[in-house]
Amino acid sequence: MKKSVAIFSFILCFLLAQFGAFASDTPSEDKSSTEISVSFKAGSDTYLVNGKNVKAEPSTQTGGKTFLPVKVITDALGASLKVDLKTKIAVITYNSVDITLTEKKKEAIISGKKVTIDAAPYIKNNSFMASISSLADILGADVKTSDGKITFLKEIANPNSIKDFSALIKDTNKSKVGDSYYKWSMQLPDDLRLEYRNFNGTTNEFVAADESYFISISIYDRNKENDMDSIANDILDEMYDYTLIDYEIKRKNGTEFLDFVYRNSYNTYQERVFLTNTKIYDMVIGTKNNVSYSDEKYGNILESFKLTFSKDGSTEDLSDVNADGFRKYQETGLNWSIDLLPDLRESKDNNIQNRVYFYGKNDFSFSVKIYSLDKGETLESLTENYEKEDSDYFNPELYKILKKENVVINGVKCNKVYYSMKYKNETHYGCDIFLVDKNYKYLLWYEVSEEDYRNANLMKKIEGMVNSFTIREIDAKTVGKLLDPDKVVLSDKKRTVSGDIFSMDVPINWKKNIDTDMLKNYGNDSLSVTVTVIDKGDNSFTEFIKFLEENMTDLGYKVNTNTTVSEKGVTCKKYIVYYTRNDIEYRDEVYIFQKGNKIMTIDLIADNLFYGTKNSKILNDVWQSFTLK
Repeated sequence: MKKSVAIFSFILCFLLAQFGAFASDTPSEDKSSTEISVSFKAGSDTYLVNGKNVKAEPSTQTGGKTFLPVKVITDALGASLKVDLKTKIAVITYNSVDITLTEKKKEAIISGKKVTIDAAPYIKNNSFMASISSLADILGADVKTSDGKITFLKEIANPNSIKDFSALIKDTNKSKVGDSYYKWSMQLPDDLRLEYRNFNGTTNEFVAADESYFISISIYDRNKENDMDSIANDILDEMYDYTLIDYEIKRKNGTEFLDFVYRNSYNTYQERVFLTNTKIYDMVIGTKNNVSYSDEKYGNILESFKLTFSKDGSTEDLSDVNADGFRKYQETGLNWSIDLLPDLRESKDNNIQNRVYFYGKNDFSFSVKIYSLDKGETLESLTENYEKEDSDYFNPELYKILKKENVVINGVKCNKVYYSMKYKNETHYGCDIFLVDKNYKYLLWYEVSEEDYRNANLMKKIEGMVNSFTIREIDAKTVGKLLDPDKVVLSDKKRTVSGDIFSMDVPINWKKNIDTDMLKNYGNDSLSVTVTVIDKGDNSFTEFIKFLEENMTDLGYKVNTNTTVSEKGVTCKKYIVYYTRNDIEYRDEVYIFQKGNKIMTIDLIADNLFYGTKNSKILNDVWQSFTLK
């Protein structure tokens, strides 16, 4: 669920005009290609697989070929391997392609086509053994030998795609490369390899084999404010950090584009920016400064870039969008896949194996999370527990369950809970999707804007995307436990915090955000308490309150409650006010009273969306614990 990360103090806003800062906690897109390596010495039963030692059937050398267990390679790649010892057949499934090997046959069947391999595989001690050279040929890898070690080495430009782009570029004999979905193409020199491609294909990075130059193709959505002048100004602003060599607006074949040349201490960059009605295309060629950037080779590549894609067979197509308009995403390590809307951007921390998020236009969000199934947990209890948690967590005036469905997705029972949620002055619509298998639970979620929700065709595509979710049983011995950090409660204890004239108990996991003589603030992402102590000066408490109330409207506060109460042995003015910052509405329960020559205010603040029964009790407990010294 979407969470805010900023809490504002009503009284401090009044006193200091504005307090606090907003922040975004969106995970960033990883831009490193994945390198798969398996190293070993011939005859050894120990393999160094992606930096970890693995024991398996020892490798052997026969007829000048080195054989090793196929499973060592498939495990390294995250591919699946099924071996039938009766028929003596092994099937490798990699990037949604089936590769069949048969004992004592010098051939492989790849997607139904027979391919000759250099040595026939065999079975030894129930391990299917194949030559490392044949596996490298089939899987688009390299084999290197150094200091008595043999290494299977493969770079993967995007490990979650059904296309192995690195192998595609390595093995192609075509003179051009491009993307039929985004409609671009360019010349493909023989020495160029694809180092990285993000999941939705909007970033493509090529590097020369000798690393003397690289090419970057980036594609962005164009908004109303984007025109040639505004983009040129943005780039020129960045040029203050570079040596600007050349700049002009050019026109070729009726297409206008920006042309920049600039340099830093290491590289010289030639950049061209093209605009269409909906997209911005940015092409950069970077060369080492010891190489002449004006070489004809680089000029030819620049000139070859076009906003067209020819389907005459001369261009290698990087697009993996299928005929139904989806882009398949696969997580080979955890055995799941899904057909995604093609423009969704993947956001994933490579250190977190079991969570991935996707983002699109109009605040569209989608995520997949996988955790271990708790003892005795079922699909129904899982769904009920999350429903209750949401009911406790969200403000019932802003969060509504619309309907529930019990369906089957690709042979697996599934519960769907549809809801509406108001925040940022808009209504959003979403769906929580729950599935379980023998050992794990799968939590899927999407949320769309009201505009998208009213688009029947788009919602049909989104539901089709969800219904394409496919799982295969995860090997629990290999993967182990996957815990949800949000469910790990280390303690429900409180801790006492205090100032010169007060003390109070706050949850032990709340952070101390501000601690000065005048102001103390403690809180988490959705709740906080602020205690402000100011000198009364020559003004009376009554005058202070009058001045405060006269200015509330001007400061953008809506007063819901204005009462006088006796609390903590003093007479307090109590307000419940609502205010909006960055389109997020906050609820602030404020107590103001005089203590000697000081005026004290206590703000109990919540993002109004998250002011459910659980959080309202937490804030109430903090106030009940508040004590004047």
